Amino acid sequence: MPLRPATGELRPTAGMLRLALLAAFVVAVGMIRTRLTHGLAWTLVGIGAALAAAGVAVLLGATRRLERRLSVPWAGEAFVLVLRRIGLPLLGLAFFLAWTLVYVALWALHPHAAFAGLPESPRFADLFYYAVSTAFISPPGDVLARSRGARSATMIEMLTAFALLTAYLSSFVDWHRREPSAGEDLR
Repeated sequence: MPLRPATGELRPTAGMLRLALLAAFVVAVGMIRTRLTHGLAWTLVGIGAALAAAGVAVLLGATRRLERRLSVPWAGEAFVLVLRRIGLPLLGLAFFLAWTLVYVALWALHPHAAFAGLPESPRFADLFYYAVSTAFISPPGDVLARSRGARSATMIEMLTAFALLTAYLSSFVDWHRREPSAGEDLR
């Protein structure tokens, strides 16, 4: 933890607090005992899709407002600023939940064929566990994607998780090449 210069006391940073919030949410979801039924699974998928659409609308609206307020010439720069403000842990939470809902839908479509290692009526937490583990390019060994759809979704989640993390980390680097001035050595 960083030291506060004036007093020398330790204080958590905003990033540390966001990470703690994400960890608390992961634990809370892991403690949900409710078992999924087909009806509950489709209800969760519908609610999740509506919340995802609302979240995208809010994210795009915030990007547009920031673009106008700061007179940022390119919407992509404003979008990256909004993402940085939200923080990687909270973006990770949204990513985990979105993929969990994909896996819930796959299970609801083919409950006996989609995954091996799940009980007949899995918990939301079981599929959340699968999504979080898969996002770190390490699907769990006790739950296996069996159907082509589940395997494809697993591979796509791994690819998008890697791509998103790479894009997020590269947003901290200035990739714009600057032109050398007239007196600079070009070596």
